Amino acid sequence: MFKVGPMGSSRSCYNSWESWDEKGHTMITAICISYSKYGIKSIQFSYVENGAHVMSKIYGSSSEVKANMYIQVRLEKDEYLTALSGDCNMSITSLTFHTNKRKHGPFCKRSGSLKSSKMEIDVGISDRSEFGGLFGTFSDYGGDGGDLISIGMYVLLPKLSPIPRTIITHNRTLGYQSPKIVDGFPVKPNRRYKPKLKDRILSMLGKALRFLTNL
Repeated sequence: MFKVGPMGSSRSCYNSWESWDEKGHTMITAICISYSKYGIKSIQFSYVENGAHVMSKIYGSSSEVKANMYIQVRLEKDEYLTALSGDCNMSITSLTFHTNKRKHGPFCKRSGSLKSSKMEIDVGISDRSEFGGLFGTFSDYGGDGGDLISIGMYVLLPKLSPIPRTIITHNRTLGYQSPKIVDGFPVKPNRRYKPKLKDRILSMLGKALRFLTNL
């Protein structure tokens, strides 16, 4: 398992921040987001663990004053995250979750004179087993949470099927050659000619008669 991203701003741009990590929580069933026109204020996940639904802690601000929009993204049983995209200008100003079925968002969609940079994390996840969880960072204003400044994904490498082993005997003499292709047409292999017993006897008799004739 390895990290991809994050997309967003560097933590060095802020005096204080709060990192969050949901590594290994792959069976996400819902994502709860609160945001204002300035940025994403909090994020929380619901996932299945040992057959039960579990809620993560709330990352970011828990203050209702800081956010004026709340939304819950519900995923179907066979739906899983495959990619992230959004805009960033010091913080995440727009965020979209992509799944194997659809896209959810964008959320926040901040507008203003500041120019945001479009960012995306898409490594071509094609199976639920390749998604390994999410992680990110919130800025921390006075200990009460700020804005989401970065978000990334954990990805697991797909399992590769073993390559079958072929044993080649180099000291073995083959009785024929492999067929070749000439001008797009297959050419029959050159097989060694082995005379039949009858032909060999007749050949030997012929040689004996010629020998007696020359005496």
